[in-house]
Amino acid sequence: MKKSTVFIILGVLGGFALFVGAIIWFVFQATSGVTDAADAFFATARGGDPKAVYAATSTQLHNVTTAEQLDGFIKQYRLNQVADTTWNSRSFENNVGNVEGTVTLDDGSVVPLSIQLVKEGDVWKVSFIDTTQSGVKGGVQ
Repeated sequence: MKKSTVFIILGVLGGFALFVGAIIWFVFQATSGVTDAADAFFATARGGDPKAVYAATSTQLHNVTTAEQLDGFIKQYRLNQVADTTWNSRSFENNVGNVEGTVTLDDGSVVPLSIQLVKEGDVWKVSFIDTTQSGVKGGVQ
């Protein structure tokens, strides 16, 4: 094989790799607002102010859940003790975003969960949390 043919093949493969990398980068950038909002929600919950946590939730959630109910859910599943988050899946369509992954609590426990967020104005707000811990499934709707 001629050297020029090898360089052409390498150039095409390199261009394709850059194209795929650009798509992956774009997807992560486009969905970063959703994951940032989920992380901010847990940081707020960790701060211990139930009113601030409730303010980080959507109008849709407010229609079916009180601040006290949300606070009880947060404490029941120890979501006020989140030390780290890992999002394995993230997506959004129009003004609805979803993240799935795990949260690691202060004691090292790992809780799998999924969160749905809605964009109200320019802000992503939590509208649903579904968590499974030790075979118990719970959610705030």
